[in-house]
Amino acid sequence: MKKSAIAAMAVLTLLLTGCTAFGNSESTRQAVAFPEIYDQTIAWGECNDDFAISESVLIRLAELGTSVDGFACGMVTVPLDWNDADNTETIELATLHIPSTGSGAPLGTLLSNPGGPGHGGISLAYGLTVVPAFAEILENYDILGFDPRGMGRSTPLGCEAVSSITELNLANCAEEEPLAATMGTSQVARDMELLRSLMGDNELNYLGYSYGTMLGATYATLFPERLGRVVLDSAAPSDWASPTGAFDQQVALVRQTVALIEGCDTLYQVSTCPLAGEDDMLATYLALNEVPLMATDGSEVTGDSIYGYLITSLYQRAEVRSLVLETVGAALAGGQSEIDDIATAMEGGGAAVQLDGTVVRCHSFPEDPHLLELVEHIDDVGIPVMLGGPEINDETLEQFIDLTCDALPHSGDDITDSFSGSADAPILVIGITDDHATPYEGSQSLVEELGNAILLTLDGTGHGASYGNRSTCIDDYTTAFLIKGTMPPAGTVCLDD
Repeated sequence: MKKSAIAAMAVLTLLLTGCTAFGNSESTRQAVAFPEIYDQTIAWGECNDDFAISESVLIRLAELGTSVDGFACGMVTVPLDWNDADNTETIELATLHIPSTGSGAPLGTLLSNPGGPGHGGISLAYGLTVVPAFAEILENYDILGFDPRGMGRSTPLGCEAVSSITELNLANCAEEEPLAATMGTSQVARDMELLRSLMGDNELNYLGYSYGTMLGATYATLFPERLGRVVLDSAAPSDWASPTGAFDQQVALVRQTVALIEGCDTLYQVSTCPLAGEDDMLATYLALNEVPLMATDGSEVTGDSIYGYLITSLYQRAEVRSLVLETVGAALAGGQSEIDDIATAMEGGGAAVQLDGTVVRCHSFPEDPHLLELVEHIDDVGIPVMLGGPEINDETLEQFIDLTCDALPHSGDDITDSFSGSADAPILVIGITDDHATPYEGSQSLVEELGNAILLTLDGTGHGASYGNRSTCIDDYTTAFLIKGTMPPAGTVCLDD
């Protein structure tokens, strides 16, 4: 018998053994459908320039006396399309392995994802190693970071904007790049299932933030039999990409930006505040869109630029928010260096999702956008002044009736109705009461969808609660769950330090 045939039989035997343990589960079916993919071994090597650690992380690691000698990087081959076993095309995922620092055997591998969509996960894994509160996790787990398909160091999507019209960019991307058809969250969750298997773990342990919570919830829905200890921080439910989800996020962004400028002197101790409130913000926004401020390099700082710059600060700590408010105030007063600073900061679009992230989002855009339910929801919530309210009419509603994703032929092929979990593996969901990016109500909804989940609340602002040097309470509960499996009592509310 040929060696290749013997190897194939060995793989099949292994997979069939897995069938005994997990029955006709989705994880077993996926492994059986792609035996050669599951038979690979990750060729770990040095984290060279292709996987470069940022200078700030290197400096911090040196300060902590931590060696990076054990860090290993490698590329993993995955199918272009997990839904088509006859399609032999493949792509590659960039991965980073950080061994546990403890003296004993690790509890397993902890996979992480920072969100987006559109962000790579390798940088998050690097960054977590220098967070003091994460040290106990690193002692007990190997850490695995990966750049999702189409992102970062993995096989790139490779689509460029050809128009100022998003729909044309999506259509062109789908026409030119086959990967656009398989960039959805379900495909990435299947990539994660492969990574779990290749790392030799029986279960997936996972820490996901923001969009990473939708990714983790998708994994839980597809592979409930493989759930280990899963933390979903700053979470959203299954309708996150729907028009209703987009409306709720826009409202949260406005509310938290208004709260930012209204707290300028009291909360952030800024002596010269740039704006008086929502009406003033709207007037400035409209005026600068008509007559922008001009940076030294000739680029324009519009109302959209100022608003976007303020939004970026919502992801930061109080001292950064103070600096942003000071910068905006000086720019509006004519300060050229501050105008230039804002222009530079907004060159890449600030916190806006780029084309590759939009492709991912559109895969989760529901086939039925439930527009009538959206209008009912808007009637209940109201439209902020910054978004054209408070009047609700065709003119103010039109901006929220966004069917852009219909331009992507494969939109709506992800889970858009409800996530689910496992009765045997409780999930820890963390929500922040005044989160601007994933509103707190979404975390509450996700807990209901998953069924076997506990909501841990941070009473505060911002996005991302755990291991962000902000709340010892959140960090302690998260660490207790990941290491011991101990859940916080239902209804637990934490505060920032």
